[in-house]
Amino acid sequence: MASPTIPGNDAEELQRLRGEIAALRLELEETQKSTTQYLQNVAHQLTAPLNAIKWNIEAIKDEKIPIPRKKSLLSSIYSQGTILVHLIKNFSLMSNLEADHELGQFRDQPEIISPLRLAINQTGDFQPQATESSKKLEVRMLTFDRVFGDDSLRVVKNLIAQALSNLLENAIKYSYTGTTIYVEAITKEMDGESWRGISVVNTGFPISAAEIGQLQNRGFRGNAAKQKIPAGTGIGLYLADKVMRLHGGVITANAKGSETRITLLFPPSRIVRQAVRSDP
Repeated sequence: MASPTIPGNDAEELQRLRGEIAALRLELEETQKSTTQYLQNVAHQLTAPLNAIKWNIEAIKDEKIPIPRKKSLLSSIYSQGTILVHLIKNFSLMSNLEADHELGQFRDQPEIISPLRLAINQTGDFQPQATESSKKLEVRMLTFDRVFGDDSLRVVKNLIAQALSNLLENAIKYSYTGTTIYVEAITKEMDGESWRGISVVNTGFPISAAEIGQLQNRGFRGNAAKQKIPAGTGIGLYLADKVMRLHGGVITANAKGSETRITLLFPPSRIVRQAVRSDP
């Protein structure tokens, strides 16, 4: 029995649909592959600090360990705990930020906060981690006085704090041993207006000009970073970028040699003059 003949137009439509199905199948396979790799990275990122905390606690229980050494171990536990909390916050933020972008609005109400106080508090949280890896953190307070003066930021405090934390965590992770990471305020003219922001500047693994524009892409990590520190999720700057976009701001990245500057830039609409602030 002969097969039915398909009219020309229908045959073309059928071929087109087959092509779309094949493309969708390939896209699904790539998505499943990248998701599996991402989850493996997440598991590793969570396991590392948990194991470090466990080993340090076991060492502290040893009566032969001298008190000075136990103090050092306690500092390490605090540092690893900070890393763990930071990772969990980032994973939780991912779904919430997607929902916020779809809604086009914040879940939480913006508050008026001090940029300098924000920088000092977030830097303080990461001091133990920096010290443990033989690096320093320094807030350049004079730059905040010069750039912000008595002005404040109207932002969602927890989101901006997490964005700045992501910059600090990356800077500590990818800086050279013995270097200092600086947190400072800057101004930049954009679209005829003066935008103000908070920069994290570090000296570490070089980032090529081609890589700079991809740093905010989900899962992206520079070649030097991947070679030196294989484990990583590549979501820190991705989340920071989403946070800034929700605030009408931007995140910028500049690299010159081994020095990298990542900046959270706020538009004039986020700058307010306020004597009373809700500091983070």
